[in-house]
Amino acid sequence: MKRLIYALFFLVAFPYTGFSEDKEATKLEDVVVTGTREAEPLKETSATVNTMKEKEIKAVKSTHPSEIMNRIPGVWINSTGGEGHITSIRQPLTTNPVYLYLEDGIPIRSTGFFNHNALYEVNMPGAERIEVIKGTGTALYGSDAIGGTINIMTKAPSLKPEIEANPEIGQYGWYRLLATGSNTWGDDGLRLDLNSTH
Repeated sequence: MKRLIYALFFLVAFPYTGFSEDKEATKLEDVVVTGTREAEPLKETSATVNTMKEKEIKAVKSTHPSEIMNRIPGVWINSTGGEGHITSIRQPLTTNPVYLYLEDGIPIRSTGFFNHNALYEVNMPGAERIEVIKGTGTALYGSDAIGGTINIMTKAPSLKPEIEANPEIGQYGWYRLLATGSNTWGDDGLRLDLNSTH
């Protein structure tokens, strides 16, 4: 009987010694889901997709698209001065129309057009996400996607009224004003972005 009392005493007095758990949270890796224009099994997919999220985009505060895009593995964008750029996605730099630039899945320029400043025309500072699809995408997107596709995904309208302005000043008279206003009314939403650079 004494043994039973001692056993019960130890179980009540020290209930967590044998069942202690590690309370650290496990952080899972991000899973990126990007839509394509046709159904395809994963094992037959020839493209690699890299993404950059809004937090990283805002942290960089790039003055030229190359400053942010060069952080993506396998991507090199060289500034040609001013607004121009030369792109390389896992191949040599080229001025040929072998890369497709999209904003929300819509081509920025028409097919076969020399895109030496296409990235400068999108709202890169106001992007929610940047997707770089490496590899051939011509079957999905058209003839400009031979070397890869860059898709700039813009932010959705905010659920509550939102107004934000960010003036920036740099060397040699450079300045930029980024302003945005957004709201949602029922099922309808509106987002206006202003990006003025000199």
